[in-house]
Amino acid sequence: MVRCSYGLFSVLAVLVCVSLSAADIESARRAYQEKDYSKALQAAAPLAEQGNADAQCLLGKMYWNGEGVLKDTGRAVQLFRASGVQGNAEAQFYLGSWYLLPRRDVAEGARWLRLSAEQGNQDAQWLLGKAYLEGSKELPRDPVLAYMWLRLASQDNLDFYQSAFRVAERQMTAAQMAKGKALADRWKPTPGLKPDEKQPSDPGPR
Repeated sequence: MVRCSYGLFSVLAVLVCVSLSAADIESARRAYQEKDYSKALQAAAPLAEQGNADAQCLLGKMYWNGEGVLKDTGRAVQLFRASGVQGNAEAQFYLGSWYLLPRRDVAEGARWLRLSAEQGNQDAQWLLGKAYLEGSKELPRDPVLAYMWLRLASQDNLDFYQSAFRVAERQMTAAQMAKGKALADRWKPTPGLKPDEKQPSDPGPR
């Protein structure tokens, strides 16, 4: 008689669940891209309830934009936070934007954007760079960090970003740009960065 150990059975069960979840989230993404929001909701909602970060982010965008569901910014923010704490860069970007753009909490917005930017999200890098360039009571102006993030955001990006980067350069000295370039050249993405994890060192204000 063939016996299957409980441990092996458990591993196989986990692998099957992971495979099914991956298939479901891909189905949800395809439906969302095709603007079949009903199908996207049907696929993403159960996964989001189970704690799937990608599904939480996708569902958050649907509530954020009112796509297939009634627009509910509060619910979207909850989903982005649940996804962001698990290291989802896109959710961190949305959450950071929600805090930063209307200046609800600049420091908190910068914190979430930094997590996303460190993963390589260029939209987050751009907003963070702009925040450092403009400065505020909660986030002192730092042209060096502004140059670093804006430079990274503009690389291999749309002409708009490259043109806006050149405009931003006019607000910086040659020394600030040199230091910012050195930081950008040394920067490496940190995938899956979570709020409770040690972030890459920040050189701080100059």
